[in-house]
Amino acid sequence: MAQWWSLMRAQSEPVRDRQGLYLCVAAVFAAAVGLTIGMMTTRLPEQASATVVAPHAPRVAATLATHASEPIPASRSASNDPGIAVTEQQTLVVDAALLNVFNSFLLKPDDGRAGQLMVYLKSKLSPPAYAEAAQLAERYQAYMQAHDELLAAQHLHRAMQASIVDIERVAIWREQRDRLRQRLLGDRVVQVWYQNDDAQLDQVLQEWRQRVEDARQASAQSAPPQAERYPVPHWRDPAEEARHREYMVGVLREVVTGYAARRAGR
Repeated sequence: MAQWWSLMRAQSEPVRDRQGLYLCVAAVFAAAVGLTIGMMTTRLPEQASATVVAPHAPRVAATLATHASEPIPASRSASNDPGIAVTEQQTLVVDAALLNVFNSFLLKPDDGRAGQLMVYLKSKLSPPAYAEAAQLAERYQAYMQAHDELLAAQHLHRAMQASIVDIERVAIWREQRDRLRQRLLGDRVVQVWYQNDDAQLDQVLQEWRQRVEDARQASAQSAPPQAERYPVPHWRDPAEEARHREYMVGVLREVVTGYAARRAGR
């Protein structure tokens, strides 16, 4: 019996040894698998983050490149004076603001203001725009001189009053002045510079002529004045009517005032 037990014990020990070996191998394999899974789990956020950020980087770069390559319009940087404008092709913009710049020099009583205007324009404009501005300034000065010579021949009193307004003589002078403007300045310049003043003058001439006609009819007792034809309602109130008439006389005074008188402040 003792011999049998010894034999069985001797046979079971190799089996236990093999089982222990199997368990060790299984434990090592499980540890390796766990380590691999842990490493993969740790790296996943980095991969996901890289996938989200990467597509945005090229778009940002492309946006910056687009803004950097956009051209700046020439009209934004070509002139430092808000009264002078040029196009993107570096040509002069003729507008009322340019006329104000001219007058700020040419209607001053100081000598040499024309030369100062040229220096000023040259400092503000590119060569192409300056050439246009200088040529237009010379034409404007020629118009100013011819205007005063032609006006002097009309013998129109600048300090006119409502009682002595000769509306037809004023209208004749206006026609002569307009032809002079067209000849020396050109239609485009005249329209831009004077269209508002001309519209105001047209209204005054029309209303004044109608008032003269109504007064003539009333004095002849041929028909009562048709006051409703007037474009303003102020005439019914004497004080408002007086102010409106003075406004109209002021428009007519401006028409018959020469440039020399404006320089002298008269």
